[in-house]
Amino acid sequence: MLSRSARARLSDPGYFALHLEAASAIRKVGQVGWYDSQFLRRFEVAKHFLSSVSPGALETFVDGFEPLRPDPQFRVASIEDVFDETTRARILKVSRSAQSERDEQQEAENRLFGRNVLWDHPFFLELQESVRPRLEGIIGVSLQSSYNFLSLYGSDGKCDPHLDQPVSMYTFDYCIEQSDEWPIYFSRLVDWPTAETISAFDPAALKRNPDLCFESHTLRPNQALLFSGSSQWHYRDPIHAGGFCNLLFFHYFPKGSADLVQPSRWAAHFGIEELEPLCDLFHDDAVDEIA
Repeated sequence: MLSRSARARLSDPGYFALHLEAASAIRKVGQVGWYDSQFLRRFEVAKHFLSSVSPGALETFVDGFEPLRPDPQFRVASIEDVFDETTRARILKVSRSAQSERDEQQEAENRLFGRNVLWDHPFFLELQESVRPRLEGIIGVSLQSSYNFLSLYGSDGKCDPHLDQPVSMYTFDYCIEQSDEWPIYFSRLVDWPTAETISAFDPAALKRNPDLCFESHTLRPNQALLFSGSSQWHYRDPIHAGGFCNLLFFHYFPKGSADLVQPSRWAAHFGIEELEPLCDLFHDDAVDEIA
């Protein structure tokens, strides 16, 4: 549902006309077939919307997201012996005593990934900041910490092919403990999918696509991988029978890009007045209601 202020603006004929165009663009792009696709869906909606109402602003809009595209030379990095023994012991203690909230979000995590999740634990927030300078040195970019979560995969663990949202453009994937090595697969760096490729999304075909150059990586306890999840398809096949894997994920995006990773801010950030009705829909998540 739209906010009160947005509903009030619907009485303005110009705003109302743009609102209708925004709703049309949302329907045209439609739904997206993978987890964590909200940002890319909204980016495609905004492109279609601007091509209709303000085509002269489209190139500036698209080019403005360059900070969220990794350097073409970026590669997955393996980080050895991440934490000292005292820190490792505390991570183990927190992870083994973690109690996940029994809510709809946790139910979705159980259904989609076969895992229990604990978001933004205070200790892990501290750790996330402590490793940030090290990651900046690897990437060569100043970073801003985003969210983090503890991921406790059980015997139903899996992770289907997907791209992350740029709010987690870079992911530090740390192994706490596991029953056995459980490979994760990363594609080469890719351009963001378009509305056309989104509609044709086929995870099985994607995994078989030789052009994506998927490579397998494994982790051992106290080792981490650094990857760019918003520009690298990634997945894990179902875990072996009776297995488990406890991981810690720290997410980051380039410093100074907060307006870019939040679609509701795009109109103000780019100074494109025509985007305001669409951003109002993004702000209230009404984009999903319309579609």
